[in-house]
Amino acid sequence: MTTKGVALMSTMPTKKEQVYERIRRAIITGELKPGEILNEAEIAAQFESGKTPTREALLLLTHEGLLEALPRVGYIVSKPTLQDILETFHLRLLLEVEAIGLAVDRLTPEDLRRLQENNQQEEALAASPTQADKAAASALNREFHLTLARLCGNARLAALIQQQIDDMERMLADDPYLIDPGQHRKILLALTARDKKEAQEAMRQHIEETRMRIVNRY
Repeated sequence: MTTKGVALMSTMPTKKEQVYERIRRAIITGELKPGEILNEAEIAAQFESGKTPTREALLLLTHEGLLEALPRVGYIVSKPTLQDILETFHLRLLLEVEAIGLAVDRLTPEDLRRLQENNQQEEALAASPTQADKAAASALNREFHLTLARLCGNARLAALIQQQIDDMERMLADDPYLIDPGQHRKILLALTARDKKEAQEAMRQHIEETRMRIVNRY
């Protein structure tokens, strides 16, 4: 086996990683709903992964709070509480305000063009929203925030933001909502002007207003 072959093999996901990523994504997107029971043996058979890697993947998801172990039953998809939602919004506020401050001076004209295009698509969806549009708007909102996170120049900060956005998607999977594109437009105006203070304030207001709108539903 060549050195290149060894390197390629090392990048291939293990069975544990495959099970972990597939179930994690299913929980985040709402494919697996809060309260659903997962059976270890059935999952192992579905993924042809064997008992040990399946159990390790499920335990990892349990440690992350996505699953809860039920003795003699299996695992249950965790149901987020209002406190979970509040804590996630708090973290997003701290992390994303910092990230956009770092991104202001790093944005290229192409970055701004992509963000503006994203916002235009959001505005088109908001004009005549349907249930399907809510899912599309959620995807656009996710991409808007993750793009800004990646542009901050700090990979660890961007990863933390993505984790919080993933958690938020999971918590609100049964209650999709349309983002007000005007909030993103305010952020874009500040970014275009290279105004760090205004960009951070626009992001802060955006997250706070979204938090209040969601919390008022509980």
